[in-house]
Amino acid sequence: MGHFNFLYLPTDPPVARSLTSEVSRPSEELEVVTTAISILENGNSSSSTIRATLESSRGRALAAPNEPQDHLKVQLQGSTADLETVWTALYWYFQYTSDVAVGVPKGRPVPERCVELILESDAPSRPSELAAQLERLGLVDIQIQAEKQVHLVFANVFWQLSPELFLSSLNAHRYLPAKPLRYTLSNGAIRHPNRPRPPPQRLPFYTRHCISDKVNSVFKLRPVDMSDLDLIHKWMNNTRVSEFWGEQGPIEHQKKFLETCLASKHSFTAIGSWNDLDAEGNLTGWKDACFFDIYWVKEDHLARYANSVQDWDRGVHLLVGEDWARGRSTAWLDSIVHFMFLSDPRTQSIYLEPRVDNELFIRLLTRYGFYKVKDFAFPHKQAALMKLDRDHWKGCR
Repeated sequence: MGHFNFLYLPTDPPVARSLTSEVSRPSEELEVVTTAISILENGNSSSSTIRATLESSRGRALAAPNEPQDHLKVQLQGSTADLETVWTALYWYFQYTSDVAVGVPKGRPVPERCVELILESDAPSRPSELAAQLERLGLVDIQIQAEKQVHLVFANVFWQLSPELFLSSLNAHRYLPAKPLRYTLSNGAIRHPNRPRPPPQRLPFYTRHCISDKVNSVFKLRPVDMSDLDLIHKWMNNTRVSEFWGEQGPIEHQKKFLETCLASKHSFTAIGSWNDLDAEGNLTGWKDACFFDIYWVKEDHLARYANSVQDWDRGVHLLVGEDWARGRSTAWLDSIVHFMFLSDPRTQSIYLEPRVDNELFIRLLTRYGFYKVKDFAFPHKQAALMKLDRDHWKGCR
């Protein structure tokens, strides 16, 4: 696992928690990580501390496909903050510890990533009460293993649940419950559900701390508005971008392009920005890097070329405008996919249609979990139809 001084919660602005971890190895197969996650107030660590102990049984043969290698013990405080305590401890586990399956023989099934959640409290009844609440919220799967009840949390389940359900005391990004279903017509012919309004302009609607060998940075998404015209003009006239987008030209051309995007009823556009952490774990400032056009496939011209498009399937067009951000492709792809699956639970599939000769991007999508449905001819390009299904998505990396 990696060692970090801070974790940043998915809030606006990002809320920091300090980390202090101790690692011990009671045996060759057992690693124990004891972590204190503390709230920061005015630069100082307060007395409010989440204590989590991770026990990892690496190298041991698993008796069942869903038998967890990891066991996460969380000390409850017996208060309304217990939901936030548990969610934050799980966020630390899934976001900041390794997801590499260890001890699985070559060619054998790789188990889903999951952790056994063990709740501890001075009040004897509190763990079972909270476990029942977590099951109702969809976070915990209660199973019987070896004749005892265990509480399992699966990675892909954790990442599909809105943080606002658990971070009630913080300004978590809000992914509202799905509204009752009503249908309308577009262009007098395409029947589809009424779509939610896009996020308010300039306000971030998604934030995530991304960590890998190449990046230690907070990524955010915010809607585009006309004040971004100069930025879009610069990016579209980058020869690397214009080769695939074809929207280069004078700024009047990008102005019409943005006006069309902002007027769309079935899509909205967003800017992806990075805020790198310095050596002490502090944020250094936001830098815009990416452009996304997020759309509902049912009303898009892509629906004429894709079979069995469902009402809530989404697609995205994207570009990386800054050359320095090109090495972060997995991180922003992970984030935009997470947003689309998180924002509406009825979205079952995500589509992209890169040009067939964009081999580097197609390889990235394939490594991530997308599969090629087919090659097909758009009026303006030969495209590869790439698709990712929700039930094949493993959660954030």
